[in-house]
Amino acid sequence: WTHDQSRIPSSYEEDKKMYPDEKLNKYGIIPHRVRNYVRSDEKVWRQETELMKTEGMNLVVIDIGEAYAYPSRPELWVNGSWSPEKLRADLARLRGLGLEPVPKLNFSTGHDQWLKEYHYMTSTRRYYEVVADVIRDVAEVFDHPRYFHVGFDEEIPVALAGRRLMAIRQGDLWWNDLFYVVGQVEKHGSRAMMWSDKICAGREEFLKRMTKGVLQVPWYYGSDFSEKKLKWDPKYEKMSNSWKTQENLASALLELDKAGFDMMPCTSNWTEDKAPDAMLSFVKKNLDPSRVKGLLTAPWGMSYPEEVPKVVNGIKLFAAAKRKHYS
Repeated sequence: WTHDQSRIPSSYEEDKKMYPDEKLNKYGIIPHRVRNYVRSDEKVWRQETELMKTEGMNLVVIDIGEAYAYPSRPELWVNGSWSPEKLRADLARLRGLGLEPVPKLNFSTGHDQWLKEYHYMTSTRRYYEVVADVIRDVAEVFDHPRYFHVGFDEEIPVALAGRRLMAIRQGDLWWNDLFYVVGQVEKHGSRAMMWSDKICAGREEFLKRMTKGVLQVPWYYGSDFSEKKLKWDPKYEKMSNSWKTQENLASALLELDKAGFDMMPCTSNWTEDKAPDAMLSFVKKNLDPSRVKGLLTAPWGMSYPEEVPKVVNGIKLFAAAKRKHYS
């Protein structure tokens, strides 16, 4: 992270000049920094989505963040933010490819830096006004989509430990803000979907308080679906200062299924290439198909030329697993 304004690049070209020796990390992506430009290469984005069509996919979740020129909130724009006209044209292109576009605005304080100064106003009156505005803006440009991803993952101390100022909601406040966001999404005719890792911080509370109206997206990026891995272990529920708090991610799939939640499980090639095949095999054999509304993969690579191999590999691995288990 850098908060030195003189070191925040305003374009991809400037980024390369500022950090000429930067290398991809072990995951095949560029290390994260604050940037003041849209983090996507349009040519790469088109190539990747066209590959999704070729590989037989039918839905794409678009993490919007700072990339949209919100009509009601110009203070959130960065260099290259897409106008409503430009975004509508690309959404039409995606639909023409057979890809249903699903917007995502991540309101977790672990991932909402796109809100700029409003990130530091979390849970204030001004924050709620901004949240309502950006949800409305996105719902309208997407023509009131079937689904709307609201994020809400990794709002835990270990995920924010490197920051100079940490904002984390806990207890009733987290639930209040989640349901406020969900209410705004539903107000515009969409079904909210969210990352499900909050269940790892307290299974009983999550299952008691979470509404069935929210489509759950339990993510697990490993390939170990052994009996030991699938057994819920309460000792990890209070370990928010350690990544061990995510040890129950695999078993969360079964917990959500038993509790009757609709879900869209998510895999990834983030750490291992065999994960997509393992996930789809597990879902097909163990979860109620009536509640599995789809399957996702998240390579977590930006649409940058340097990160194309990571994203393309993720698309192809997922597509191969889909053909193998769901053909």
